[in-house]
Amino acid sequence: MKKLLTILGTILCLQLGVQAQNTPQALWQSFINPPDSIKVGCYYYWVNERVDPKGVKADLQYMKDNGITLAFLATDIRNRSRWDNPWEGQQFGKNKFQSRLWWKNLRTALKTAGKLDIEMGIFNCPGWSQSGGPWIQPEEAMRNWTPDGIQVCQTQRGTDVICGPCSEEAEGLEVDKLSKQHVQKHFEAFFGEILRRIPAKNRKTLTTVVVDSWERGKQNYTDSIFSLFQQRFGYPLNYEDEACRKQLDQLISDLVASEYMGGLSEKAHQYGLHTWCEPYAHSPFPGNSITYGCAADEVSAEFWVNDRKFRKKEVDAALGAARRSGKNRVWAESFTDGSWDKYAQDDWSFEKLKPIADRYFHAGVNATILHVMISQPGNDKDPAVRPWFGTYFDRRSQHASDLKPLVSYLRRCNFMLQLGQPYNKATDQRIMDDGTIIKFTADSKFEVTFPDGHQEIWDPLYSN
Repeated sequence: MKKLLTILGTILCLQLGVQAQNTPQALWQSFINPPDSIKVGCYYYWVNERVDPKGVKADLQYMKDNGITLAFLATDIRNRSRWDNPWEGQQFGKNKFQSRLWWKNLRTALKTAGKLDIEMGIFNCPGWSQSGGPWIQPEEAMRNWTPDGIQVCQTQRGTDVICGPCSEEAEGLEVDKLSKQHVQKHFEAFFGEILRRIPAKNRKTLTTVVVDSWERGKQNYTDSIFSLFQQRFGYPLNYEDEACRKQLDQLISDLVASEYMGGLSEKAHQYGLHTWCEPYAHSPFPGNSITYGCAADEVSAEFWVNDRKFRKKEVDAALGAARRSGKNRVWAESFTDGSWDKYAQDDWSFEKLKPIADRYFHAGVNATILHVMISQPGNDKDPAVRPWFGTYFDRRSQHASDLKPLVSYLRRCNFMLQLGQPYNKATDQRIMDDGTIIKFTADSKFEVTFPDGHQEIWDPLYSN
């Protein structure tokens, strides 16, 4: 009994970050059964409005049963972007944006997550990118200076820059990323409304405001841009002067970090929440990934199943922001998949995914968000919801029974890789306060060197 209490006490110390009292036995037990603070999460998407309360409850119970204790909800995903003929051959449900059913489903999700002790985050706008909605007025939107006047930003296809891909009723202009005032008004219109409409007792585990990768291009104008430029550089802004434009780019980059991500974080903190972001872009980005990521509370990289190349840009952005701002966790949106000319395939296996994850663990990733968990109808006789993106980890996947072993493996890796601090600037080695060194080896095992010099090799596949 005394030995058991010692081990439990040491594990508690580990959870609290008190690492000097480690013993090999206690560390081993925590490796086999990581503490609850080590979470494997998932992106949880509501697609094509095919969502109902029974299905939401089943989704979350499935997550819990398989070790998923963190879910980031994107409320209104449309199963194609607006220019891809999104309606052809698709079924849509009744979960219309902010309808009575939508609010019921959201309350059900947050209340059920609380009962199951699943931590929840919600994307900060409809769709997954970026920050916008029907409440954004043109004078509050992303805008550009042009020789013909100030214009709302547009895509190459000529439509206004809007949030998405999302349900038609939820679409709206993207908010001005250079104005904290407009950004925080956007927060209040969407996230704030959720907090006001759903009592705190029914959202006990809601903790996170999610900001996905930047996919909405550049902007070069905000209401105060001329005065800000004058204050910063001491002379008037002239958009037609090349030297002036270079300094303008620096100012805009700083504002994206301070006004946009900083503004979201400031507002989230007022409500006792924190921000989680992917500090890189999949379209022209007017910011700096490092300063942008530093303004968020948590940062994430991303890796894909069908990418043969290493996604260095995403990893460097998240890792750099984490190191600069003292964050110990570097998340990764993991196993994203998508052949954009056809639907993604339900063909994953532990053997296929493990080496991909290991490659990014070696690069410095140490926390996992699975992409993607799709909400399925409560009636299992109804057709499964199948998007064109993602690896299918949901309860209707043909490999649903294989999820728990994968999650167990990922949690053990996450636990070991989050211990201590980077050692000799190597991203796959950590050193703890008592001198214990954790090294993730080339064959994806952990070489643990204790202060007295003895070594042990631990295998995350160990199943006992």
